[in-house]
Amino acid sequence: MPTRWKKIGIIGGLGPLACAYFYTRLVGLTQADSDSGHPEVILLSSPDVPSRLAHLLEGGPSPVPALQRVAKRLERAGSEVIAVPSLTTQAFLGDIAAAVAVPVVDMPTAVAGRLRAVGVQRPALAVTDGTRGAGRLHQALTAAGLTPVYPGRHDQARIQECVTLVKAGRSHAARLLFRSLASAPWVAAGDAFVIGCTDLSPLLPGLPSGGHDVGDLYARAVLAHATATP
Repeated sequence: MPTRWKKIGIIGGLGPLACAYFYTRLVGLTQADSDSGHPEVILLSSPDVPSRLAHLLEGGPSPVPALQRVAKRLERAGSEVIAVPSLTTQAFLGDIAAAVAVPVVDMPTAVAGRLRAVGVQRPALAVTDGTRGAGRLHQALTAAGLTPVYPGRHDQARIQECVTLVKAGRSHAARLLFRSLASAPWVAAGDAFVIGCTDLSPLLPGLPSGGHDVGDLYARAVLAHATATP
């Protein structure tokens, strides 16, 4: 356990279930022997942030001003490090970081570094259309020497459908659909199945052997950034 934790601010609502689940993983991965051994966490779930996917894929309203407002509110509340537990939203990480003086943890870099550290070479990625289009995760993975494996058009559409179902509150239907995707042929073409969207994280809590969840990988990175000494 660190001598002192930095206060963690979480930009929530991206979507709400994803960020709530991320917080449970943050708690579960914290090495503490009592309540007082956990870091102070401020989770701000704002429904005012426009859809990141709609902006990236359809030219909808920019989420940047709202994301910056949330980040500033977290900073004013005392956050010393900020987490953005959404891979799609990482497309706007630079804009978020520019609005505050405290560090904002880079999710693609953290995920790529951890996958490489555990020996993954060809991650089979279940990510949103927005994450694929923005390319930040792909760039981080290839920079780390990894070769990403993606589903074809049909299965990519089904992954996106799962995300849409979760955001509509239809998690049961999303869970059934996503479980069928975990055993698809494109997954076997990689050496590790990677849940690459935190909206999908709650759908498959029992990961297949050798599988990884970006929510877990990111939670470990955020805790590492929050470790402080006097």
